[in-house]
Amino acid sequence: MAKRSKEVIEGLLHDLPDLLMACVVNTQSGRVVASYTVSAAYNPNQISLRNAKLLRVMDEALAAKAWAGGPLTDISVILEDQLHHLRPMNDGKWYCFLAVHTADANLGIAKEIMRRHTS
Repeated sequence: MAKRSKEVIEGLLHDLPDLLMACVVNTQSGRVVASYTVSAAYNPNQISLRNAKLLRVMDEALAAKAWAGGPLTDISVILEDQLHHLRPMNDGKWYCFLAVHTADANLGIAKEIMRRHTS
């Protein structure tokens, strides 16, 4: 999976050259398997455990039928000037995360590029 993770990061960077950060993380352990960042301020190790917990909580809510819907396909958060997008992969055992300025990509573009590289 490490090779596949690097390919995902390289693909994201190719299609979104203005990425702030991207990483692939083991959901259970929170360990970053592959990552790219433009600055030490965007440290994938600082966000990986929070995002893994968020995915587990979302999966538990779906399993408990807290709201209607199918499987979790992705989570997007739009901040003032950034877009963060998270997508489970490998049957939820891993997830991919990216952050990009909203001036450089819109939600539709980011979601499609993420889907293409993580499917």
